[in-house]
Amino acid sequence: MGCESISWEIVLVDYNELLGFGIQESTFIQPNITTMKNVTYVLLFSLLFTAFSCQLAGTVQSVDPVIIDPIPYTLIGRDSISAGEYLGVGVNESAAVAYAAVQSLMETRGISNLNIVSNISSDLSQLGSRIPLYSYVLLDQKEGTDSGIQISLEDGMVKYIYLNSGEKLSQWPKNTSEKASIRLGDEAGELYEKLVRIKGMSQYARKFERISLQTKNLAAAFDPAMAQSPQWYFAYTTSSDSDVLERVKIHLANEAVTYIVVERYKK
Repeated sequence: MGCESISWEIVLVDYNELLGFGIQESTFIQPNITTMKNVTYVLLFSLLFTAFSCQLAGTVQSVDPVIIDPIPYTLIGRDSISAGEYLGVGVNESAAVAYAAVQSLMETRGISNLNIVSNISSDLSQLGSRIPLYSYVLLDQKEGTDSGIQISLEDGMVKYIYLNSGEKLSQWPKNTSEKASIRLGDEAGELYEKLVRIKGMSQYARKFERISLQTKNLAAAFDPAMAQSPQWYFAYTTSSDSDVLERVKIHLANEAVTYIVVERYKK
């Protein structure tokens, strides 16, 4: 009696939008999206477990994939704050002061990124010094396509590259030279010059019609352009109850905080 290896694949699919952060290793964004606020995330986690099945009478047992639905978060409360402050972020404070307050939450709340709504440009020449300040950059045509490019940075380097279709890449474009492609491990400071070269290629020029700087690296300096955004938001798990998640939406106008919305969710 012999034994053969069989693989089980557990697939978890979650359409929850609570965190709203940039791409992770197994995250991709559906095409035709206009702002980070309205992005639908599809989280696809594949865990492979190897088991051994003994072969009886020359027949190997087969196992179908097991699909497990995630536990959804449910909204349990919502507050709107139009005076005072929340987590150190004050209503009527300037965007720069509010950003400094959010930065302080890196140590107290473990927050590392801040989502910036409608932080979009079509002028690459204005982004040379701004791109290294962000953790997530999306390049696409105005109408949105499944070939839009998502670039995720961590510790000052490119960590992931995805197409909107969900395809994971090691470089983009796929068949161009090192100087004319974004590659895993590239330093954030290199990206602008590489993007300029890529934009100069006619077949890729339209991918620069809509350049979205969607996730701000809180360890990096304030970007004055983010003061023009109508909303910033972040989410974190509360220290009092690990099953409760808070999403904090900071609304802005005229480069100042106008009000704050706090939503609480529970598993």
